[in-house]
Amino acid sequence: MLEKIFTTKGRLNRLAYLKYMIGFSVVSFLINFIVAFVFVALTGNQESTVLNILSVIVTLPMTIGSIMAGIRRLHDLNRSGWFMLIVLIPIVDVIFGLYMLFRRGTEGSNKYGEDPLII
Repeated sequence: MLEKIFTTKGRLNRLAYLKYMIGFSVVSFLINFIVAFVFVALTGNQESTVLNILSVIVTLPMTIGSIMAGIRRLHDLNRSGWFMLIVLIPIVDVIFGLYMLFRRGTEGSNKYGEDPLII
């Protein structure tokens, strides 16, 4: 299952991309909430560097998964995964995110694989 999530091979249609993004966000939020709750319950310290480091460690796999899902979505749009670097540009990242969410993928096969709606 993880090899299907954490891969850049293939294509991802709009609905699957939306599901991945919601899933990564919810899982990341829940795990961070639980880690923070347990940490504060055990230590009583709400503003700790250790808590921040734990948050980064917990969030990192979700961030990597989101990037990989974005690359697969770009493949569906017949674009290189390198276009994901656009998300580093403020304001443009929002427009780019909406483009990835609402733009219909390439119909039929492209150089990144078969149409995910047909498979």
